[in-house]
Amino acid sequence: MRFGLAIVSLAAAAFGRAPFSPADLWAWRVVEDPRLSPDGRRVVYLERWNDRAARAVRANLRCAMTEGKQPVSLTGGPWRDRSPRWSPDGARVAFLSDRDGGRAIRIAQPDGASSAVSTSGYVPLSLAWSPDARFIAFTAAVPPPPSPSSWAPPELLPLLRPPPPEVELFVVPLDGGAPRRLSHGGFTLRGEPVWMPAGDSILDAAARPAEPAQIYASPLDGSEPRRLTAGPAANQDPLPSPDGARIAWLSAPAEPAFYAVRKLSVMNRDGAHRRVLAGLLDRDPRRPQWSSDSRTVYFLADDRGATHVYAARLDGTVRPVTNRAERLEWFSLADNGRAVSVRSNASEDDALVAFAVDLPGGVVTLAEPNQPLLAGRDIGAVAEIHFESAGQTIQGWLVEPPNVDRARPVPLVVEVSGEPRIMFGDEFPLEAHILAAAGYAVLRLNPRGSPGYGEVFGNLLPTLLPGGDFDDVMRGVDAAVARGGIDSRRIALVGGAVAAWALGHTPRFRTVVARRPIVDWTSAVALSADGWRKAAWLGGWPWDQAARYVERSPLYAAAAFTTPTLVIGSDPQSEELYFALRARNVESALVAAPAEADPAAQSEELSALLAWFSRWLSPPTSPP
Repeated sequence: MRFGLAIVSLAAAAFGRAPFSPADLWAWRVVEDPRLSPDGRRVVYLERWNDRAARAVRANLRCAMTEGKQPVSLTGGPWRDRSPRWSPDGARVAFLSDRDGGRAIRIAQPDGASSAVSTSGYVPLSLAWSPDARFIAFTAAVPPPPSPSSWAPPELLPLLRPPPPEVELFVVPLDGGAPRRLSHGGFTLRGEPVWMPAGDSILDAAARPAEPAQIYASPLDGSEPRRLTAGPAANQDPLPSPDGARIAWLSAPAEPAFYAVRKLSVMNRDGAHRRVLAGLLDRDPRRPQWSSDSRTVYFLADDRGATHVYAARLDGTVRPVTNRAERLEWFSLADNGRAVSVRSNASEDDALVAFAVDLPGGVVTLAEPNQPLLAGRDIGAVAEIHFESAGQTIQGWLVEPPNVDRARPVPLVVEVSGEPRIMFGDEFPLEAHILAAAGYAVLRLNPRGSPGYGEVFGNLLPTLLPGGDFDDVMRGVDAAVARGGIDSRRIALVGGAVAAWALGHTPRFRTVVARRPIVDWTSAVALSADGWRKAAWLGGWPWDQAARYVERSPLYAAAAFTTPTLVIGSDPQSEELYFALRARNVESALVAAPAEADPAAQSEELSALLAWFSRWLSPPTSPP
């Protein structure tokens, strides 16, 4: 048994608790999509769970009182429910479910019984109640009509790829009858439909080919949809005020940029007087909600590793409503000012919580589905760290092994997100705790380019990508080692493009894990007068060409590859990097894990990490 794991196991046994393991992913439950009833007294939400026998993700509906009573099940079974939505009178819940083998709209009664709504063969993607509860609007993918291909002989027609389907808007009456299509084709809807309070039209975001999404109002009488926004910005998430006078929505700037902050805007119901709310807040708003008096828009935004609720008034002022060290996801607001969200922090996993948006404190926990599991696990301490890199303050979180013996240095795993617009922070990092339970300290970093720090910070990388973020990672390693307790000869790096870059630019890491790395930057990098790198993307190359390409790349410097590397990914880019490593005779392996968040794939990927680290991060033969 490895030294670090032995310490953890003995300490866990002494306290009657077990260490985390990849198998815990199967027992893990996730709270999603909470929705308050109109009166604010009840919340319906999804509890997602993993079906190990079927290797599948399931989800069922739960309901809780906002006073904090024990949640009850509205549905239960080996299927996946989605998108629970209260009827306007709070008497029923409409939702999507695949329990009968295909996704359908169902309506649940207070006693838990449910019935299906006929959509005439269309597969619903999202839904919304009409204000009078007589109709349900839904979106569905519709294949475009076949177009004649006069250039192709008949025997080739079956081989031609058809155009992609368009997402259309439908309305179905609940007293019987077929759904009626309101959209007229030619564009694809984005997100959920939402009814205007008067019930005479439905708002949605839609994009025509080669154009950014705009906000449209589709009249219920079937007449031509009205376009409410203009310009090149990409628009999403329209939301009318309760009095129907205004519409709030989110938009992304059209100017090309490495990182651009979304804006919260408002306009009159006819599209006039469009203006930005909370323009001085340099953060990405999401999940906007109107106050019942139609004067304030509440929303979530990430800020330096935390998530806060903000309030933007129609006069343009904005203020934070919460300021705790926590992450929030999902947000629903009732007429009485009661709100619900899913909260986590460094020591507590996702919990469904309720609070009043205009009163400090008073947070009530409604559901903690993972509490029984966590009560039986040893959990390592988490420390927030800050350090300077190239004039910037970089933030990270260091997860220690549980019951760590600080007199014995432990190996360090450095984790950097491989995806854009992902921010680490004050959440409960299950994967990091699983690694820590095996005796590793885990450092999770937000280098330059990470969201949650503003547009300037996010745009620091276009001239140094990859590279500038790698510099931040190296200084983060220095900061972690300087704290003490880290074995500087046993450090691993886990990441995407940063990990691939590190392979050719430093021998410091004992091993590297490249998760779905981007390695196919063109080697023909041109530097314009202002110093910006102009990069083009290449398609998947055959392995022999990939090896020669990565070998030549000035960005990745494959000629310097010496570090033992585990590549994780089933995409061509992962295969290209693996073949380049093998061509350099570097000790390496490829785990062809899919990118989807499948519990089986996650568990297998973590098992691969632990097995790889056990080989390369085991204690040295001589004292450090």
